[in-house]
Amino acid sequence: MYKIIAHPGSAHKDDFMTVSILLATLGEAEVFRREATSEDLDDLNTYVVDVGMEYAPERHNFDHHQDRSLPCAFHLVMQHLGHHDAANLMFVWYPQMSMMDVRGPYKTAEHLGIDPGVIFASSSPIDGYILSRFARLEVLRSQDLLYQFMKELGKDLIAMIDRKMKRLERLKSAAQVVAVKHYKAITCAIDDSPKLAMELYMRHLDNERIVMSITPSNRGEGWELLRLDDHAAVNFLAIADHSEIRFVHANGFLAKTHTRLPLDQVIKLAAQAISDPRGSADD
Repeated sequence: MYKIIAHPGSAHKDDFMTVSILLATLGEAEVFRREATSEDLDDLNTYVVDVGMEYAPERHNFDHHQDRSLPCAFHLVMQHLGHHDAANLMFVWYPQMSMMDVRGPYKTAEHLGIDPGVIFASSSPIDGYILSRFARLEVLRSQDLLYQFMKELGKDLIAMIDRKMKRLERLKSAAQVVAVKHYKAITCAIDDSPKLAMELYMRHLDNERIVMSITPSNRGEGWELLRLDDHAAVNFLAIADHSEIRFVHANGFLAKTHTRLPLDQVIKLAAQAISDPRGSADD
């Protein structure tokens, strides 16, 4: 059976996520939250993460504290497992997580061009609770509820990378970019998780004229019309009284139709939500 050694004391997202991804990958393992010994560092069946003052992936040692140029332990393990590049593409939070762990909230805020208070204000009580539960433990074994949670989290993360990569390729052939008045919209009729990887497809297209998406609703039988990047030209409150509209969010960024109208009809309906007269669809 494998062992995973993580540091004792306060738990952080770095060591928590690293242990989770290893539990998903290694199968059966015991987790110990303590300082690493020389025997741990030399044992190829022991993964030493975020502790031990050694980065030697061939020996399964993944600490970064001894070298300021290294990313967080989670990134080091993801590189070792071959998931790093895909995760960096798939998840917006992924690169910032390493910066937060290695350089702290103030440098991260400076990099993002925001006030540090925004980072502190957006911290999640859910994160805090789960990390505090992990911090209380010295040993974590397969019969423990938190062990199963972390293992499933790791599995889901790996599966999500695969799902998003496959969906991005599917969107390249299944989605369309259509003119909606003087702007554009992405339309796609994929019913299963209709918005999955849409942000990646948007990045792939790199077209600032795209202001909304039109996809099957995940709640009901109709379409969902979604304003993208909070574009000022789009306000679905303008069509709230239309007979085909079932729901419009009070802030105007989302609308849902009763039924799956023909595409040309829903595009005409979406056009009524655009108020900015500037530009041309061919720009």
